[in-house]
Amino acid sequence: MAHIVIDSCPGAGAGRECSGEALEAAAIASLERLHQITVVGDESEITLALQRIAHDAEHLRVVHAADRIDPEQDLRTALARAPRSSVVVGMELLARDPAAIFVSAGGPGAIVTAALATLQRIPSVSRAALAAVYPTLRPHGPASDPFALLLDVGATVSCTSDDLVTFAAMGAAYAAKISRLERPRVALLSNGASTSSAPQRIRDAHRQLQHSQPGFEYIGCLRADHVTSGDADVVVTDGFTGDVLLRTLEGIAATAEALIQRAAERMQWRVGVKMLADGITAVREFTDWENYGGAPLLGLDRAVIVTQANSGRRAFLNAIRLGAKIDRLQVLDAVAAGVAAMRSKLAEGVAEGVADPVADPVARDLEEPAP
Repeated sequence: MAHIVIDSCPGAGAGRECSGEALEAAAIASLERLHQITVVGDESEITLALQRIAHDAEHLRVVHAADRIDPEQDLRTALARAPRSSVVVGMELLARDPAAIFVSAGGPGAIVTAALATLQRIPSVSRAALAAVYPTLRPHGPASDPFALLLDVGATVSCTSDDLVTFAAMGAAYAAKISRLERPRVALLSNGASTSSAPQRIRDAHRQLQHSQPGFEYIGCLRADHVTSGDADVVVTDGFTGDVLLRTLEGIAATAEALIQRAAERMQWRVGVKMLADGITAVREFTDWENYGGAPLLGLDRAVIVTQANSGRRAFLNAIRLGAKIDRLQVLDAVAAGVAAMRSKLAEGVAEGVADPVADPVARDLEEPAP
């Protein structure tokens, strides 16, 4: 039985109502009696709210967190002034329980910082990555999943080539388990199929992935306008670029839905309105991130799932189900094994004389000048 730890405090800019959405999801999950649920937050507020919500007290407990992170303050100051926040207390619960999964709509920066300070990293992993899903034209895997995986989307803003290679291994292992992909297709996000004009870290990561013969299919570099085609099951980039790309995709989806809605309103007297109405519903369902729950934070020895700040009950329920699936399929063990296999392949390549980007004089000559 998975142990789901839910942060009941609202996300940045979401208002206090987000706490109620998380608590309602926790109550519903407790009634299913499939998981042990722990809600972290203000104990008196939660206890009072639970009196009005149907729940199974045997499968839901409350852990008090006295402090609340101020989203208006800079991250370091906010964490220093809230040493017993729900994020910190939740991470401590995870550290003590290998079966625990943490779900939060808090600020990603605070969650990542607290996780890295409290939890252990997977061996050979120096940086964590948030892995978000996005819709694609081509389905993925035997279950025809309509989404691909993009990482990082905000945990590690500035990445080295080594980080990108590690992200590729983690993303491939995660996709293989979650989407039942035998050999996930992995691509590096770049400005073209050729690496000639790409940053040095992209060129180095591309070279390593080409020569490592990993347990997934590395398909090379992918331009941003090709990510939604579905040619890749996993797209790898740094956290800053990934976050910008993900927000852009969300904006495009919202704009497309608005344009379809506008067209439907102008065509109310035509037969085509029914088709457009169906199209609006399909676009909304296909692009609604609440269907996917949240983004797992990969690279740690515990499962952490970050949902958006304005997450509703459905998003929290799907995040809970995703966490249980990660536990049931032993995804973190698979991710650790994927990273270890990649490191072994890279070590074999160096031993056999395959060019090492660090030692390769050509690579050194191509390095970007220091800022």
